[in-house]
Amino acid sequence: MPRSAWLLLICCACCLSLPARSQTVEQCRRAIGEGNNFLWKFLPLDAWASYHEAMDMALALDDEYLFAQALLGIGQAVWYNGKFYAAVDTVKLSVKHFRRVGARGDEGSALRILSNIYDDQGDYENAFKTVSEALKLFEDGKNNMNHILSLVQMGSLYRNMGDFETAMAYYRRAESLKPYKGEYPYRELYHRIGELYAAMGKIDEARAAYGRSRIGNKGSKVVRMRLGDTYLQEKKYDIAFRYYDSVYRESTLLTDINIIIGSTLGLGKIYLARKDLPHALEMAQTSLDHSSPRGARQSKRAALKLLSEIYEAGGNDRQALEYYKQYEALTDSVVSETFKRKLFSFRQEAEAGRLKAQRNILVACIAGVLIACIFVFSIIHLRHKNEKLHLKQRAAELEMKALRAQMNPHFIFNCLSSINHFILNEENNRASQYLTRFSKLIRTVLVNAGKTTITLEEELAMLRLYLNMEQLRFREAFDYTIEFDPGLHPSMIFVPSFILQPFCENAIWHGLLHKDGKGKLGIHFSMKNDILICKISDNGIGRERAAAFRSGAVEKGASFGNRLSAERLSLFNGDLTDTSFVTEDIKNEKGEITGTMVILKIHNKPADD
Repeated sequence: MPRSAWLLLICCACCLSLPARSQTVEQCRRAIGEGNNFLWKFLPLDAWASYHEAMDMALALDDEYLFAQALLGIGQAVWYNGKFYAAVDTVKLSVKHFRRVGARGDEGSALRILSNIYDDQGDYENAFKTVSEALKLFEDGKNNMNHILSLVQMGSLYRNMGDFETAMAYYRRAESLKPYKGEYPYRELYHRIGELYAAMGKIDEARAAYGRSRIGNKGSKVVRMRLGDTYLQEKKYDIAFRYYDSVYRESTLLTDINIIIGSTLGLGKIYLARKDLPHALEMAQTSLDHSSPRGARQSKRAALKLLSEIYEAGGNDRQALEYYKQYEALTDSVVSETFKRKLFSFRQEAEAGRLKAQRNILVACIAGVLIACIFVFSIIHLRHKNEKLHLKQRAAELEMKALRAQMNPHFIFNCLSSINHFILNEENNRASQYLTRFSKLIRTVLVNAGKTTITLEEELAMLRLYLNMEQLRFREAFDYTIEFDPGLHPSMIFVPSFILQPFCENAIWHGLLHKDGKGKLGIHFSMKNDILICKISDNGIGRERAAAFRSGAVEKGASFGNRLSAERLSLFNGDLTDTSFVTEDIKNEKGEITGTMVILKIHNKPADD
C-alpha cells in the first residue's frame, strides 16, 4: 500500500477515536456527578461504586485530573462510612494528583476535607496543618465556597481547643464572604457557630444558629443531634431523647456511623441521668465499639468517660477507675503540648501580621492628614489608659491564682495521707474508692485551675466530691446538706474556684470529728442586694473546745488557710466594704455552745471573658 494511503488511514482512525474519547470523558464526569448526588443523599456505598466506575474510566483515558476527582470522591465516601484511616490515605493521594496537574482550587478543597477527617479522628495537629495549607491556596479569593469552608474548619479547630474568641473571629471572617443562604457553606457555617455558642453555654443563641443551618436541609441529622445536645445541657432529658432516638434510628437504617456514634453517646448520658444503667451501658459500649476501630479518638474519649461514670454509678469503682485511666491517657494524646505551642505561635503570628497592617495604615494617615495625627494620638492615649487598667486587673487575677495554688498542697497532702492510711490497714476497697474520687476531684480542680471564676454549680460539684471523700475516710461520721433559697440558680452565679472547701474542711476537722455521735454539716445559700451569702454551720464542739485539741503547727496552718481565704475573697469582692467572712458560735436556748457557723459574703460577678 502506498505511503499516502497509510497516512490517510491513520488520520481517519484518529478522527474516529476523538468522538469515542469525548464520550468516555463525559461518562466519567457523569459518574463523578452521580457519586456526588449519592453523597448528598448520604448513600456512601452507592457513591463509592459510582466513583470507582469513574476512576476506572479515568485510568483508561489516562486523565490524571479526572482520576484525582474520583479518588477524592472515594475518600469522602469511605469517610462517610466511618473508615477514617482509609479515607485519610485516599484523600492524601488525591491531593498529590491535583498538585501534579496544577489544580489549585481542587487541591485546596481536598486539603480542607482532609482536615475535617483528621478533626473527626481527634488528630488536631494534622487537621490544623492541612487547613492552613488550604487557606493559603484560597488567598486569591477565586474559590469563595471552599475559602468559606476552610475558615469555618479553622474556627472549629480553635473551638475544640477551647479558644472561643479566635474561633468566633474565623467564623466572622467566613460570614463576611457572604455565603449564599441555604447552600452548604452557609449551613456549615451556622452549624459550627451553633456548636460554639453551645460550648459557651449560650443555649438560645446556639438554637438560633442551628435554625439558620437547617435552611435548605431541614432534615439534617447532625443538626438535629446538636439540638439534642442543647436540651441535654439543660437537663431536659425527654426532649433530648426524642432528638437522639430519631436520628439514631434513621442512621441505623442508612449505616451512618458518625451519627450512630454521637447519638448513642447522647442516649447513654440520658439513660445514666435516669438511673437506667443497663441501657446506658449498652449505648456507651455501642459508641465505643464504633469509634475505636475507626480511629475516632474524640468520640472514643467521650465514650470512655461515660463508661467510667456509668460503672461508678453502679458501684463498680475498679472498672470505673480503669476506664477513667484510659480516658485520661487518650485526652493527653489528643492535644500534645507541642501542638499547643504551635497553635499559640500561629495565632501570635497572625495577630502580629494584623497589627502590622493596621500600623502601616496608621502611618499613611499620619503622613497625609494632620487631623488624623491628632485623632491617632488620642486613640493611643486612651488605649494606654485601658492597658494600664487591664494590667491592674490581670495582676489581681494572677494574685488570686497564686493564692489558690498555695492552698492545694495542704489539701493534696491530706488526701494522699488518707489513701496511705487505707492501704496500711489493708482496706483495699476503700482505698480504691477513695483514689477514684480523688482522681476525679484533682482532674476537676486542674480543669478549673486557670479560671478566676467558675459557676456555683461547678464549685458545688467539686465540693460534693470532697465531702464524699471525707465521709468515706471517716466512716460516715457526719452527714451534710446543701440548700438554696427559692429562685436562686447556681448555674447563673460565679464564685472563686474552690473557695468553699477550706471552710468545710475546718468544720469537719476541728468541729465534727471531736464530737460524740453523728455530726451534721449544713451549707445554705441566699442572695441579698446582689451579694451571695453562704452559711456553713456544724453541730461540732465549738471554737473554744476545738482550740484545745489543736497543736501549734495545726493552729498555724489553720490560721494561714483562713488568711489565704480572706485575701482571696477580698481580691474577688473588690470594693465590697463588708467583711468577707465572719465566724460565730451557735448557742442553744440555755446559752450553751452547740456548734459553729461561718458566714461568707461573695459579690455576684459575671463570668470571665
